[in-house]
Amino acid sequence: MDKIQILKFTANFVIILRDLLSYAIIARIIMSWFTMGRPSHGRIAMFLRDVTEPILRLAKKLPHRIGMIDLSPFIALIGLDLLGRLIVVLLTQLA
Repeated sequence: MDKIQILKFTANFVIILRDLLSYAIIARIIMSWFTMGRPSHGRIAMFLRDVTEPILRLAKKLPHRIGMIDLSPFIALIGLDLLGRLIVVLLTQLA
């Protein structure tokens, strides 16, 4: 494999990872609507919590509330998108 193929592979990997993490955050939001804030102990809920909690914990360090609405998932989604795009741009400039 040459350098360009490795950079393309890495850029695609970053894009797919960003998308999977975004879908996991969205799934966690939807699951929270059905559990009404009570912690769920199912395997899927625990997996989603384990995967998304480090990202959401970072987003919760910023001001993230409007009244009773928690905006940390929205902040995390924007941060993931910006970080993913930045990494892809940097990788394409290396090629």
